Amino acid sequence: MVCSSGVSFDPTLDGTRLTFGFEGVWQGTAILYDRDTGSLWMHFTGACFDGPRAGRALTPLATGTHTTWAGWRRDHPDTDVMAPDPRFARRYFTREQAQSGSPYLAPQFDATITSRDPRLALGDLLLGVRVGPAARAYPFARLAATDGVVEEPVGGVPVTVWYEAGSRTAVVFDARLEGRVHAFERRDGGFFDGSSGSRFDLEGRCVEGSFAGQRLERVPSMTAEWYGWFAHHPATTVYGP
Repeated sequence: MVCSSGVSFDPTLDGTRLTFGFEGVWQGTAILYDRDTGSLWMHFTGACFDGPRAGRALTPLATGTHTTWAGWRRDHPDTDVMAPDPRFARRYFTREQAQSGSPYLAPQFDATITSRDPRLALGDLLLGVRVGPAARAYPFARLAATDGVVEEPVGGVPVTVWYEAGSRTAVVFDARLEGRVHAFERRDGGFFDGSSGSRFDLEGRCVEGSFAGQRLERVPSMTAEWYGWFAHHPATTVYGP
């Protein structure tokens, strides 16, 4: 399996733009170092835990979508793609190797995991949502059993979680728009506001209807395997039975 936990942060701290390198693995997840002080950071949380910057944290950015290339290209046809570097071709994963959410966990990763929770299998893929101190996991397998939309409060915020099974894409937004909580539904291949019939895309943009041009606010989240999400959010709740 490969790690699915892509997450983004503002790299600027106290007016300095930090750059990072890979240090090692803890609980199956990456540890990074900043190149100017050597301080160590957790990629899952953006928090520094050792070195001159210990106790500091980067600001998370509610951006990025874990999806397939076909799904991304459909919604962003003019996307530029980073070309592979032929010098490192042998290090790249093949299509067969890059199976996120697989039950297989490489021994060198498994050996670092000391915190385990039986509510889900280690490699179960999920959307992890954070609102203040509240953390909640939405397993893809359970989202696939819904009609594509889950709406509930997390940390006091009314959220709407959308899931597209074909591309295994899960996103979460604040369900409030123009000061009112909206209820959404998936139908006709899209996501719609139930009251106005306005259609939204997976970026939260209204592309048709009375809210055209407006956009729902993303809620901080990331796609991850269960082992990584639980390691960093041991008090997390889990959606579903």
